[in-house]
Amino acid sequence: MSTCFCTLAIHASYRERARILCADLAPAHLVVMTDEPTDFADLPVHAIRHDPTGPMAADYLEHLATTGHGRGAAAYHDKRFAVQAALREFDTAIFLDADSRIRGIPPLVHFQAGLAVIPVVRHSIVTHLETCGSWRLPAFKDLARELLGDTEALFDAKWCHETCFAVTKNGSEDRFLWAWGHGADVLQRQKVFSGEGGVIGLAAAYAGWKVDFEVLAPLAALIQHEGGGPK
Repeated sequence: MSTCFCTLAIHASYRERARILCADLAPAHLVVMTDEPTDFADLPVHAIRHDPTGPMAADYLEHLATTGHGRGAAAYHDKRFAVQAALREFDTAIFLDADSRIRGIPPLVHFQAGLAVIPVVRHSIVTHLETCGSWRLPAFKDLARELLGDTEALFDAKWCHETCFAVTKNGSEDRFLWAWGHGADVLQRQKVFSGEGGVIGLAAAYAGWKVDFEVLAPLAALIQHEGGGPK
């Protein structure tokens, strides 16, 4: 199966970091969604222009108020466009935050169809929200009802750490990506600008996918995430 890495690089500081990530990943295939594709013209990557659907990390750092009344970091949900672009040509898309560094790439094993996530958080959405932002639970209940008919899915669907994950095609990837986008709309209409990991988990459930926490563990061990990137 063919594999491609992808990332999101919006604003100068993250384009600069993404260029370093490109060097770390060479000679692997890489798709970069960015507001300035010309910044990557000298690199052997596929840079695609992307206009962000909302404020990005730099916007919050520079001039926007902290989201969630100071109780949550911003979630942007634009990562799905990078994944979607990579899946047009490849069987598996591995997303990495632009502010990640990686010390070599381990041999990539066969990915099972669906979603694989680095094993940082392995809880259900409900369990994660009990200790991390319980104020978001009503919005997630609304989303679970819209996507899956009731709130029981929140006890089974996993919270998915979004700094590194892989999506492998099996014909349900369009359902997954649609549900992710719909989830972003539902939460943002309720002024909830965090919780991307929960939206991804519900989208996976909507696509009928289980979450694999094992296959990316060797890759996760090589990643240093610098923080503050376009999450």
